[in-house]
Amino acid sequence: MTVITSQILPAEVLQVISDLVVQEALNVRVGRQLVTIEKVPPGTQVYKYRKFTGFSEVAEIPEGAEFPLEGIKFEEATIEIKKIGKAFKVTREENLANKIISIANLAKDAARVIALKEDEIILNTLINEAGTTPVTASASWDSDTGNPYNDVNNAIAKVEENYLYRPDTIVLHPTKIADLRRIDPDAKRPYMELVQSLDLKVVGTPQMPTDKALVLDTKNAGLLVLAEDISVEGPTYEQKSQSYLINVFERFGVAVLRPHAICIIKNI
Repeated sequence: MTVITSQILPAEVLQVISDLVVQEALNVRVGRQLVTIEKVPPGTQVYKYRKFTGFSEVAEIPEGAEFPLEGIKFEEATIEIKKIGKAFKVTREENLANKIISIANLAKDAARVIALKEDEIILNTLINEAGTTPVTASASWDSDTGNPYNDVNNAIAKVEENYLYRPDTIVLHPTKIADLRRIDPDAKRPYMELVQSLDLKVVGTPQMPTDKALVLDTKNAGLLVLAEDISVEGPTYEQKSQSYLINVFERFGVAVLRPHAICIIKNI
């Protein structure tokens, strides 16, 4: 007697996969802490925006006179909404054996690499389009003469000189966060405490270059344009391998709205 089996993953398994993907992305990504987020319709392919470039002189306006239109300077710009994704397979045997842990790990791994890629794109955009003159570290932060506090303080001052932006975050590679745990020989306190005393949140990610720090006003610097947040598509049953193919993806773009709200510290 021939038994005909259904090639559909149980609904509860699909729900577990979807929930794990969303939660793992939330746990991993840090880039969304650095930008404001604007959701746009899923079909959006190009996003138009204005990049702030400065103020012209503000004059007194006589009573009854027209307001000048050239007070704020903008540059018209566009970004392309791009898709990033990762696929994974659940074998027929994994499904039959109800190997939820194995399936869960596949889903989490897919979500993790997508979240890290999103962070990489956000950070690269912020770094490449930073408008404030970079600060060069006085010395490498892992050396005896390195002084992270002074370098960060100088970067804050650079940003504050530009239209009174208020830096609230510094982004570092984990090895440089380790350097902040060193003790300042004069203050007798960890550099981490000294940097945080400047009202900065310290964010660490392996997607940040090891020789740079990113100091920015997160309320003004950048924008994440989100067409489709991280989602699960499928499964599609692949007969030749007896596997279920599942896609994990998202669609977004990143824009820098105010370049002078960002300052890079280099050679740290």
